[in-house]
Amino acid sequence: MSISTTEIPRIARKSRIRGLRVSGSLEPSLLEKRISDAFDVFDNARSHEVDVRELGTIIRSLGCVISEAELQEIQVQVEDVENNCVTQGRFVEYMSKAICEQKFKPADPEDLLRAFQFLDGRNNGYIMRADLEKAMMEIGEPFAKEEIDEMMSVACDPTTMKINYEHYINLLIVD
Repeated sequence: MSISTTEIPRIARKSRIRGLRVSGSLEPSLLEKRISDAFDVFDNARSHEVDVRELGTIIRSLGCVISEAELQEIQVQVEDVENNCVTQGRFVEYMSKAICEQKFKPADPEDLLRAFQFLDGRNNGYIMRADLEKAMMEIGEPFAKEEIDEMMSVACDPTTMKINYEHYINLLIVD
């Protein structure tokens, strides 16, 4: 199975999902509390509403990595269009369901390996930081500089500026 260059950013985004993984033992009330707590951080007026422009930041603060297209889809579901806001109740309900349904499911480790191998033209087992940064900015939906820096802080050896991608994938799947 080959991977197209447009798939690499999608796979990389999905690989970074953290935080709210739902297993059979997690009670819905605990999940809802964690989502509400994240919402509260952005609800400065304590009105149980936030500006719709905060939606992506709140979702990402939960550890969910989503594309702009996915964000727009979520916005349609939860936005109070008249007020340009998102209510806490709608947000918690939507995100609880999405997380329980594993809508933000991380990428398969084999898909990640194939994506990295695609970028490793010499089959060295590593990719240079500059090459990966370039791919993340130019292929598919571009990553923000902050997203790249966050990934590189974990993935890249600061001395050699190389990403040993098998080691990095193992870090992701253990997390």
